[in-house]
Amino acid sequence: MTHRFIAACRRQPVDRLPVWMMRQAGRYQPSYRAVRQKVGFLELCRSPELIAQVTVAPIDEFGFDAAILFSDILVHLPAMGLDLSFEKGEKGKGDGGPKIANPVRNRADVDALKIPSPKKDLPYVLDGVRAIRTALQGRVPLIGFVGGPFTVASYVVEGGSQGFTRLKTMLYAEPKTAHALFEKLTQAAIVQIEEQIAAGAEAAQIFESWLGELDRFDLEEFSFPYLARIAEAVRKAGVPVIFFGTGMGGHLERIASLGFDVVSVDWRMPIEDARARLPNVAVQGNLDSTVLLGPKDVAVERARRIMQAAGPKPGYIFNLGHGLQPPTPVENVKAVVDAVHAFNWK
Repeated sequence: MTHRFIAACRRQPVDRLPVWMMRQAGRYQPSYRAVRQKVGFLELCRSPELIAQVTVAPIDEFGFDAAILFSDILVHLPAMGLDLSFEKGEKGKGDGGPKIANPVRNRADVDALKIPSPKKDLPYVLDGVRAIRTALQGRVPLIGFVGGPFTVASYVVEGGSQGFTRLKTMLYAEPKTAHALFEKLTQAAIVQIEEQIAAGAEAAQIFESWLGELDRFDLEEFSFPYLARIAEAVRKAGVPVIFFGTGMGGHLERIASLGFDVVSVDWRMPIEDARARLPNVAVQGNLDSTVLLGPKDVAVERARRIMQAAGPKPGYIFNLGHGLQPPTPVENVKAVVDAVHAFNWK
């Protein structure tokens, strides 16, 4: 039987709305914090057993309708030749930001990058996928993921989370270098997601979190052709492919035309507008994650408002506009999940 999450991705009728939340395995969970007290972030990402443990925990704790592989969009960079580390969070607690000691700054740096071999370079990710599938026992489907070329490039070129100035300058001053970089990052994304699917991932999400930094001209020149190739590779593998980005409300129809089955929308536009503009793809998201930091009844009411506005037409997946934030009360997450599962249109 097709699970309700996969059915919704395909715009098929479901018995109830499916819900999952980005970063549903993360610092807001006591169970996750307990694991992170014992191991570093990259160590966690490289342990199949721990990957499975933290991926499955939110399914057990909250009843989400899909699991998403616990990993990071930059986990493959060491195999490409980049010196990646993660700084500790404030006062040594939590996950700090990524740092790349040898960032890409010119064409020679791009030419030196290697395309990773997931089976050889990232076996822990693929073993993690298999371990998750075993632990889930078919209860919910597993979403694999990779970072989109622009978002990954923003870290690769800037050397961490410093912004977008160097990368955007490269687009204008050295467009051939930028295209060579996006080509390698696209190849890296494709080989990773293909192997995740072969290992058992049942859907794939492409995280282009920072794509809203670009105007339409630059999107057409430096992003959309590469995203279309990734979407095509996932569709050929036979599983739904999901686009995630923020600040992309002005480009929804164009994104859908790239071949994605599901387009995520953030909180910056009404969900009914997104659904009206995307009649031929499924829509995911729309709740501002900050709402979950407030009173529980407000979070539940906002969630109900979004679901009512999304309408009963098949092809909607409840989610956030971005990831769960570390201070989020677990009782608020549980209340919203329960409200989604209990919702009926009137």
